[in-house]
Amino acid sequence: MVIKILHAGWESWCGLSRAARLLVINALAFNLGFYMMMPYLAHHLGSGLELAGWAVGLVMGMRVFSQQGLFLLGGTLGDRLGYRAAIIGGCLIRSGGFALLGWAEQLPVLLLAAFLTGFAGALFTPCAQAYLAEECPHPTQRQQAFALHNLASEAGMLLGPLLGLWLTQSSYALTGWVSGGVFLLLTGLQWRYLPPHHTAVSHSRERVWQQWRTILRNRAFLCFTIFSAAYGVLFHQLYLSIPAYIHSQQQTATLLGSVFTVTALIGVLLQLPASLWVQRSLGVARGMGLGLACMGCSYLLLSWLAAWPVLAVLSQAVLFSLGSILCYPLFSARLPHYAAPGLLASHYGFYASVGGVVALLSNVLLGLCLGASGTTPPQWIWYLLATCGLVAGCALYRQVRREIAEVATC
Repeated sequence: MVIKILHAGWESWCGLSRAARLLVINALAFNLGFYMMMPYLAHHLGSGLELAGWAVGLVMGMRVFSQQGLFLLGGTLGDRLGYRAAIIGGCLIRSGGFALLGWAEQLPVLLLAAFLTGFAGALFTPCAQAYLAEECPHPTQRQQAFALHNLASEAGMLLGPLLGLWLTQSSYALTGWVSGGVFLLLTGLQWRYLPPHHTAVSHSRERVWQQWRTILRNRAFLCFTIFSAAYGVLFHQLYLSIPAYIHSQQQTATLLGSVFTVTALIGVLLQLPASLWVQRSLGVARGMGLGLACMGCSYLLLSWLAAWPVLAVLSQAVLFSLGSILCYPLFSARLPHYAAPGLLASHYGFYASVGGVVALLSNVLLGLCLGASGTTPPQWIWYLLATCGLVAGCALYRQVRREIAEVATC
């Protein structure tokens, strides 16, 4: 069985174009460089540079805002300038941003570095996704490509913090230089091996607001985007509700680290089997619906297994991760179905921006409900998250199944 899965994964890899393979490798290197620095940034700012709490929050918030808030702009620039130029520019900007972030000690410079790293992600990510989608026009091949892309991303999330921990013990500035070097190497690889590529229909003569109005008039895409945004709501609770639960149960930070290790390992080891199951048996609609439902229901384990907090947290991480690897690659693979010609990166950017805004608002609302530090989170929060996953999963299942049936009858 394992040999068959590896063989299928190798066939999927061999079936990709040279550009698509490079984009998959980019996912590994991009997350490797990112997670080398980001898990340790707040500690560096607070303990290393002795910045006030509001300043630490401002720097962290600047990075998130400049990425999530500018995804749509980054995608639009990619549609106008070409995906290759946007990808190269994003890699180069992030190289300088991370090197500066590790070296800087003054708040204005730190804010500039945080903005550069965020904007670079907003420029790179939607354009890389659009490029990969157009390199794989057949739906099945596109699903396989995004499954490999997600596997590579999970591998970067697993290795990045380990390498960053080792480097940061010497110097956070060294971590910044190494991370910047990774993105500088990526810049060279894109320049050398990524061929120019653009969509067949150019919208460069249209005003930006006209392009965005086209997106907003696409009702099916808006519904898909809103339902899929539940993924971000559920995912970001790994950084908010789960730490609060662990703290309330008087467990150490080691348990939180185990959560991220488990999620990354499941992504690396089981992404290909999950994708094969979707392709051969489950189908896209059921894969999305079941994945979101599993992610949401995983939070119920924190209530049902409350007497055994370690078991509850680790069980939640396992079920959550299994749901994530089922549905997450399918979102990116399905999105081109809704995109107007020549606006694919803009659609990816809009999709990411909406997901970021929904995740931010949900974090604020849930954060208000979690109570004071050390207080056990109210049980209804876990049922609310489960309901979010179930409702969004059912809605996506119905929408995608109907759309696939309509195509089949044409």
